[in-house]
Amino acid sequence: MSLDAARFGWQSRHMASIEPSEPSDVEQVHSLSKEVFGIYGDYSKVLPRFFSSQGVTTYVARAGDELAGFIMLGFLPWSQGAKEGAPWIADLLAIAVAPKHQRKGIGGRLMQQVLELVEQMSEWRDVREIHLTCAESNNGGMRFFERHGFKVVDPDHGSYSSGQKAVRMARPFPSGQ
Repeated sequence: MSLDAARFGWQSRHMASIEPSEPSDVEQVHSLSKEVFGIYGDYSKVLPRFFSSQGVTTYVARAGDELAGFIMLGFLPWSQGAKEGAPWIADLLAIAVAPKHQRKGIGGRLMQQVLELVEQMSEWRDVREIHLTCAESNNGGMRFFERHGFKVVDPDHGSYSSGQKAVRMARPFPSGQ
């Protein structure tokens, strides 16, 4: 049993491995995104496009042969037309955990993986913050992000295609210069 499994009282069979995604994961990511994000709109075109976009990194959580979750992170210049050495923003594009794998620490482990990636990126880019958009009605998601240091910075960021109010959240990144 791993240290994490012992600390959280899980059996090793419940642990998921976190690893970089492979091109062959796109269909499972697409399927899980429909299951988890379907109430907010149709993400059937945008998430697969994110998945293969330059500058976007996707990690997956696997429980055996099953995709238990994923997280997507993109890096954007702080401002349009940014010059070399200009600050950057890490944009958390999506995080999803399959319902049967929720509340087992997988989302937290995916988030930790992204925070480590941002830390690595900050060694050669000035990363100022991590931001994301969450539906105001997604109470569990809002609490999850708040537990990970995100705060609402724009309570009226727009709306999802299914009509839910979108909230912009951000977390300053301490390594940003």
